[in-house]
Amino acid sequence: MPIVLEKLTHIYQQGGPVATTAIEDIDLVIDDGELLALIGHTGSGKSTLAQHLNGLMKPTSGRVLLDGRDINAPGEDTRKLRFQVGLVFQYPEHQLFEETVYKDIAFGPRNMGLSNEEIDGRVRSAMDMVGLPFEEIKERSPFEVSGGQMRRIALAGVLAMRPRVLVLDEPTAGLDPRARDLLLKDIQRLHMEGTTVVMISHAMDDVARLATRIAVLEKGRLVMEGLPEVVFGRFEELTGMGLDVPQGCQLARRLRELGGPEIPDCYLLESLADSLAAFLKGGGGDAA
Repeated sequence: MPIVLEKLTHIYQQGGPVATTAIEDIDLVIDDGELLALIGHTGSGKSTLAQHLNGLMKPTSGRVLLDGRDINAPGEDTRKLRFQVGLVFQYPEHQLFEETVYKDIAFGPRNMGLSNEEIDGRVRSAMDMVGLPFEEIKERSPFEVSGGQMRRIALAGVLAMRPRVLVLDEPTAGLDPRARDLLLKDIQRLHMEGTTVVMISHAMDDVARLATRIAVLEKGRLVMEGLPEVVFGRFEELTGMGLDVPQGCQLARRLRELGGPEIPDCYLLESLADSLAAFLKGGGGDAA
């Protein structure tokens, strides 16, 4: 069953002199198995929305439904529901606190009341999923590894709880290119294996490569959603909101301005290269 947001609104310091509406009347369905990218300018409400998906924040009004059930309703059953949605914060390595890598990854499963045997199996499995060598680093301090490994330890800690939905807030922020590529491959593989992923990102080329659908927030409201080629096709609207677009879109647009080919699905650089090669092969090079 999907996650369904119904008229979701969150107002910070409601009733006070500096009350701020972060998100307003959001209606959104997150389908099982998709990779939904949330994009929007800084302050558009993306992170606030993400923290509602597993009940970390409670809405001022509206509901968040998982399997048709309100995750903010009182009761033990809703606590179990929230464990099905794992949230990885921006710079999640700042949340690391245990003495060893093993203990940090085991923290969530231990909170779930699992047996030591089950916890051990989940820690090993989660570390394997993100390419962390178990025997080599299990007893090391999580603060004595590389920045990329710290990010993957934090991700493993969420994966060890085996959520059905993984919510990632700017997962590659601050990483070097190699660590970024490794983490993106982890995310892509998890999605291909059936995990529903919600990813907040300002990196539009990453969004173009990974997302199956995009939702755009502006000033707390959902203003656009659809397939990547549809959303990125609305170039002027996105740039008018102060958002970047993938390099492929920018290059294809420039080629058209110079009299080049009308290239479809230009949001991926690979698609642009293939279309341009076909155009040139067909004798269109002189026209360009």
